Amino acid sequence: MNALTPLLPALQTLEPLGLPSSSLSEWFAYANQRQAARLARHVHAEFDALLQAFAGAVDHAYLRSDAFQANVVQAVRAAEVAESEDKLRFIARALAGCVLAFPPPAPDKFQTMRVIEGLSDRELRVFVGLFDLLDPIDPFGDSVPVNGGRTVAGLSRQEFAAALLGLAQQGVLGRQDETWVLTPLARQVAVLTRIGGDEL
Repeated sequence: MNALTPLLPALQTLEPLGLPSSSLSEWFAYANQRQAARLARHVHAEFDALLQAFAGAVDHAYLRSDAFQANVVQAVRAAEVAESEDKLRFIARALAGCVLAFPPPAPDKFQTMRVIEGLSDRELRVFVGLFDLLDPIDPFGDSVPVNGGRTVAGLSRQEFAAALLGLAQQGVLGRQDETWVLTPLARQVAVLTRIGGDEL
C-alpha cells in the first residue's frame, strides 16, 4: 500500500503554488501506513500555518523538482521510527520548511531532513531545549559546558549528557575545549524548522 496516500490532501494544498497535480498520482513510498497517517495530520497543520505566514517565500521551482518528492518520501520514512507526536510534528515542520526559498546560505534540505530522521526523541527534545539554555539573541555564539549541571525539563543530567553526545554524533553539536557549541548543520536544522522565531 502507498504510504503517501494519507499525505495527498495536504500535498494538494500546494498545487496552486506550483506542485504539479498530475505527478502526485505517481508518487509512492513503502512505509508504515499508520505512522504516515499520524504524520499527515501534522503536515496538513504545518502547511496551513506556513502558507498563511510565508506564502510569498515559497520556492516554486523546488516544488516542481524531484527533490521535493524525495524529501516527502524521506519524511514518511522518518515518521516510521518516530516515538512521539513531538517528533512527528518536528518532521512535518521541517518538511513544510522545505517548501520555502531561503536567502544564501540556503540549507541543504535533503541533508537536513536526513539529520532530522536520525534524531531520537530524547535528542530532539534536548536540541530544541538548547535554544532555551543558550543566548536567545545569538545561540550560535553561545555554548553549554560539557560537564555542567544544566539540563532540560524532565531529563536527568545523565540523560541530558547522553543526548548531547548523540547530537554530536549527528553533527549538530561540536566540542570546543570544555563546551558544546551548535554547528553549521544545527543552523540548517534550526532554519528549516524555524526554531527561535518565524523569520526567514
